[in-house]
Amino acid sequence: MKRFYVTVILLLFLSVSVGYADAPNCHARAGAYQIRINKQQNVVTIYKKKDGKYKPYKAFTCSTGYATPTGSFPLGEKMRWHQLMGPSYGQYCTRVYRGILLHSVWYYSYSKDSQSCVQYNRLGTKASHGCIRLTVADAKWIYDNCPSGTKVTIYNSADPGPLGKPKTVKVSGYTGWDPTDPDKNNPYMKKQPQIAGVRTKKVTLSYGSKKKLHLLRGVTAKNSFGSKMKKKQIKVDIQYREPGKKAFKRVQKINTKKPGTYRVIYRVTDILRHRVEKKRIFKVKKPKNKKRTEKTKTDPAGSKKTEPQAPEPTQAPAGSPVPEPSQPAESPAPEPSQVPAESQQPSL
Repeated sequence: MKRFYVTVILLLFLSVSVGYADAPNCHARAGAYQIRINKQQNVVTIYKKKDGKYKPYKAFTCSTGYATPTGSFPLGEKMRWHQLMGPSYGQYCTRVYRGILLHSVWYYSYSKDSQSCVQYNRLGTKASHGCIRLTVADAKWIYDNCPSGTKVTIYNSADPGPLGKPKTVKVSGYTGWDPTDPDKNNPYMKKQPQIAGVRTKKVTLSYGSKKKLHLLRGVTAKNSFGSKMKKKQIKVDIQYREPGKKAFKRVQKINTKKPGTYRVIYRVTDILRHRVEKKRIFKVKKPKNKKRTEKTKTDPAGSKKTEPQAPEPTQAPAGSPVPEPSQPAESPAPEPSQVPAESQQPSL
């Protein structure tokens, strides 16, 4: 009898220590996603069903093992924490086939700061005994979004997949936190990427302005570790709001012939999937109303002055005689003055 109670207590202890589960935050149907795992390249590609077809949605870097089976399987049970070989422990575990699980890189204990840094840095290579290891963020995404019954296909190919093979950040030390763990107590959460060079002053543009806008000129970004990010990693989103409206809508460019407010949003997401954004506002003015005004002259006092106009010639009524132009009267020629003959004689 004593041995019976000991056996029962031992079984209860093992059921608790081997793993415990809580309800995953999973609202998707079993057919909403499909998972394809490239064992050769250590890449997980998620396919999302859209319009009746599965299309590539996102990709994760993983670590498989030589004992990882190939073939198609439905996802099984889910466990928030689970005891693995060693013993070691994994977060966000989802069963694939028998003892093969999708789970985080293993921990030395149930403590989140006891993850093996060495094993984390081996993501992207064959490193497991057969399970598929992932970052905490990726294991959690599958745990939350892919319910039991979701189809999983494991295969070998030299091609990583349609979305390629993502990079993972390297960590230092012996044990520590998974950098992608969304827990608010994760020290990595205090590190955030930065965007510099985005002016906060509102820019006003004239209607129809042909000024060329260089939205990325002078804008730079750094990741959570302080390393400079590439220009192409800075995403630019332009939104437009009509005058008198409240809502913004997405547009391709700033149109200076369309008055209103344009909001330019700069975003970066770094290797830890930490995201930051900054905004810049542009305003396009309305066109001016052109009114035609008559040109009038003004005198120095400012009063209007009308230029004198020549009178129009009058026409004589029909049938009336046309007057002849008047000629000046001729003046009579002066008569020679009559002088006495004696006076005309020269004097002696």
